[in-house]
Amino acid sequence: MYDFIPPEQSSMDELQTELILLPFFEDERPLRGAAGLIDWRLCGALSRRLAGGDLRGSFGEKGWTITLPKLKAERLLLFGLGRSEAFDGRVAREASALIAKALTGAKLATAALALPGRSMDRLSAEDAMQHWLDASRRDLALLELTIIERRADHKALESVIDGLRRQAESPLG
Repeated sequence: MYDFIPPEQSSMDELQTELILLPFFEDERPLRGAAGLIDWRLCGALSRRLAGGDLRGSFGEKGWTITLPKLKAERLLLFGLGRSEAFDGRVAREASALIAKALTGAKLATAALALPGRSMDRLSAEDAMQHWLDASRRDLALLELTIIERRADHKALESVIDGLRRQAESPLG
């Protein structure tokens, strides 16, 4: 169900998915991480949308965007995280739950997600993944969810998922 890709141009260009979900902070300008890379790839289209006032990045705010031919994803969903200094574990869990609800409501088979808080390193990759797993529904109907994260953190994220799987399979779990 989970796959990992790095936020690199070649990976993003080859990513075939129905939706790329990009969380961003209200005070994150320019966009960073996967959102910044996609914005660059789309010649600043996301930045222009933010500058035009269509989206601010308030907590829970969502903005759909149809992608351009430079990406193989069908559409983008921008998700506001609020102000970066207010972002902590509690907010990460709440954001993850809202993102999971949006993904479930969209009735998708495939999606890609940049974990909330990672664009500005407000959480470690492991903590962000743990909050996502704790908050997202176990019955998330996606066939595949691709996590967009730095290559150096892929093994750690796989370990978090394996630990959760072992816990669920344990007779004590």
